[in-house]
Amino acid sequence: MPPLIARRSLPNHARSPKMDITDTRVETVRQSAISFKVKDLTFEGVVAQPEGLSGPMAAVVVCHPHPTRGGNMDNNVVLTLAYSLVDQGFATLRFNFRGVGSSQGQHSEGELEYQEALGALDLMKAWPGVDSRRLGLAGYSFSTSVIMGSASLQKKAKAIALVSPSLRALESTPLKKDSRPIMIVTGDQDNLVQSEQLQSCLDSFAHPPACHIVAGADHFWQGYENQLSTPVEQFFLENLK
Repeated sequence: MPPLIARRSLPNHARSPKMDITDTRVETVRQSAISFKVKDLTFEGVVAQPEGLSGPMAAVVVCHPHPTRGGNMDNNVVLTLAYSLVDQGFATLRFNFRGVGSSQGQHSEGELEYQEALGALDLMKAWPGVDSRRLGLAGYSFSTSVIMGSASLQKKAKAIALVSPSLRALESTPLKKDSRPIMIVTGDQDNLVQSEQLQSCLDSFAHPPACHIVAGADHFWQGYENQLSTPVEQFFLENLK
């Protein structure tokens, strides 16, 4: 388990100013700003969990998109998934990869980022009230490649959701031989994954992933966040029982 270096409560309304969520779910969320160490580097994150629910609860680590293109733990997709899953009774952790925000280190183009994702899963495994046998992992864009490229990371999660993965990463991932539940969510306007190519790729998996395609959504999901979150919520509810 990575040592918990710092933990402090955040106000219930704390969220990214770039995202406007008009529902009231955040009022029932307890948030803690945390930091954890992996290989002498310190990473920042936020744990969110339902207010008043002590456990045992399933937990999901949500990973962000490409750091050099503005991706961080306050991205619209990351926040949507983190809060919508809390609304369904999950604890969530979103964190910044190396070199992003106050997380130490330098961006490594996905080569080393699996290390902090492993540390994040270990942290949630030991988090008070979390059932360590019910850990999920969700990635968006860049972080789906981090997840798909690391067999050690995949083994830590009971179920994996991949939002807007690249077709190239899907074609080469060791997940093709894995039996754990996997879900892919993408938009039909996403240039990284054309739906007609996606199906033939998924057919090559030993256990083909569930796939949900959202009409009208592109790679960035602006205005389609709720249509994204619903199938992901259902996937984790079914597979992290």
